Amino acid sequence: MEEDSQYEQEQGEVERAIKLIEGVMRVEGVTKKILDERLGKSPGYFAQVLSGRLELKYRHILAILRGLELEPRVFFRSLFPEPGEPASGARMLERLFAELQRSGYGSYLAPPPPPPQPAIDAEELDRRIQAAVAAALAQRDEREQAGEAEPARLSRGKKR
Repeated sequence: MEEDSQYEQEQGEVERAIKLIEGVMRVEGVTKKILDERLGKSPGYFAQVLSGRLELKYRHILAILRGLELEPRVFFRSLFPEPGEPASGARMLERLFAELQRSGYGSYLAPPPPPPQPAIDAEELDRRIQAAVAAALAQRDEREQAGEAEPARLSRGKKR
């Protein structure tokens, strides 16, 4: 009976480790295929490890963390919270990301840079400026034709 309880506890820890690994992979945009390639494993190897077809071992976790460029201490500190801290998946990821930030792994949390804006050439810039000036002049002409009062003009050095 006690043996079954210990097995269930261990299985729960293995499942939490897999969920945390998969969460990091999603954040980093790393697929199991990419992980296989990074670590020189045959296609489908880590899919089998993470699905439970192959027993997840400590060396597998270390290899996966190496492929994700994540220090084991950061991972395990998040996986095994301090007593009294919740061990749920969402809290576990929050702890991991907080630990990543403290450890200088900014790329795990930094939003992706905005896509580069296409540069405009000098002719396009001139065209846009001319269009803006033409639109402003047309608005001024419409106001004058509608009889709106001229805005007060500044005099240059003359007193009235």
